[in-house]
Amino acid sequence: MKLINLLAILSLLVAVSAAELSADRDRFEVELHPGEMTKRTLTLENEGEKPIFKIRSTAVAGEAKDLVAVKIPEFDVLGPESEDVYDEEEVKVDIVFSSPPERSPGTYSGFVYFFDDTTSLPLLAEFEVELIEQESYGVSLSINDARSATTTADPEIPAEFELMVRNTGLFKDVISVDVPGLPHRWKATLFDGVEPVDPPYNLTLSSGVSRVLDLEIAGEVAGDSREIEISATSLGDPSKNASVKAAIEINQEIRAYETILRLPDLMVVNRTHAGSVKIMLNVDERISVQIVAPPDLLIMPESQVIPVGKTKSGEGEFTLMATKPGRFEIVFLLHDSYGVPLPTEVHEVLAIETETFAIVTGDDFLYRALALSYAEGSMNYTLPVITLSGGELEEDEIEELEEIPLARILILGDESVVSSEAESRLAEMIPTERMEGEDICETSWLLALRLWPQGAEEVVVTGTTETEAFAAYQEAKRMGAPLIICDGPLSEASVTALEEMRSLGLSRALIWGRGVDEAAIAVLKEEGLSIEEAT
Repeated sequence: MKLINLLAILSLLVAVSAAELSADRDRFEVELHPGEMTKRTLTLENEGEKPIFKIRSTAVAGEAKDLVAVKIPEFDVLGPESEDVYDEEEVKVDIVFSSPPERSPGTYSGFVYFFDDTTSLPLLAEFEVELIEQESYGVSLSINDARSATTTADPEIPAEFELMVRNTGLFKDVISVDVPGLPHRWKATLFDGVEPVDPPYNLTLSSGVSRVLDLEIAGEVAGDSREIEISATSLGDPSKNASVKAAIEINQEIRAYETILRLPDLMVVNRTHAGSVKIMLNVDERISVQIVAPPDLLIMPESQVIPVGKTKSGEGEFTLMATKPGRFEIVFLLHDSYGVPLPTEVHEVLAIETETFAIVTGDDFLYRALALSYAEGSMNYTLPVITLSGGELEEDEIEELEEIPLARILILGDESVVSSEAESRLAEMIPTERMEGEDICETSWLLALRLWPQGAEEVVVTGTTETEAFAAYQEAKRMGAPLIICDGPLSEASVTALEEMRSLGLSRALIWGRGVDEAAIAVLKEEGLSIEEAT
């Protein structure tokens, strides 16, 4: 009755514990023959913040009270784990199990409480003593001094257990220790002393002799948990055997992990767009990525494997195309090489129908003037015009074009204006065509015919002098008319374009400056255009 009252009072006092007594195990399961004795050790530690000066225990209670004796050694201070002190780090308590010869075989249980000198809760240790009759052959096996043990481990660090194998028979025997039915990707290793051995492992033991083996079990799949059986079998009489169980849970790994999706903010129907998924994970792995999207959003490839490393990220690229306008949800399902899922990524893309195109040309002033006169003069909005320095495509231009919802790209000028390498790179992104003539005059007429499909009533014609061309560009933009830059006679292709434009309603030409070739003006007159010179 006094013990019950004491426990109740202590339970109420433990709001905040200054010290905390812990043990390496809380249960002992021992097999004995009547008349035998064996000893076990219970290790006590202080996990609190204050020192412990005294540990005491209750008397062993239960059916095993006269079979178990507890001896707590003297110590000065059991130091707290949170301080760097030179006190005792642990206290080893001797627990002696013994039975008189006349004790009847059977299973006897008991328990004991340990108290420190603080207000922390008492520590419970339980006992189960099984008295067995001695036969010719017999085996006893325990794991961490019990019939089962539970622990957690990291994927790369094995779980550790202590096995005690005992020959409980009358004769010398060979006992085989094995881990049958080990799960796939799990590995068990026994240590007899410092030497590692693979199970099954045979021990030669005299009658009544015990041997302690260390057991390591390693699992590879984070988050997995298994209950694994370990067995010990007498080879003198295989019907005599014993088994224990180890329950192991593999911790989920905490990794520096990040997924970066690169997807178009706005897609154009029936145009391919580039996308990518970048994975950073501080471990060498192969990540499988499956992309799930509605039927009207085509993705290639839908699945791929991306290798990542401890010091490098991995990136997978894919192509998207929407077959109709709408808002589409894309789901990225990621798994590591063991099938363990990584966080699912979800993203939305918007697809629209558009006829918008961009003009790409060089940084030559005359070609820029041609492109801008159309973009700024004939449209109700500014058409994208990208001018390439030296005719080469840089990353910032690529990014700019990728951000604009375009149906196509029109390259203005030959390879001296926009390089073939730039054309190839653009064609990988967006449907691309090049408009070029044998000179800028022919290119001007081809552009005017192409970009004024309904016809233009008038054109502004100027020479290649930049000051005159600049003023002509301003006027063409104001009029919403095609700009023709021409300082020589018209080519056959230019005349053909002129004739087609004439059939569509072209009737007037404004000549700007003195740089226009007289032969060209003569052709314009021959085609029936009224000629007006700017003043």
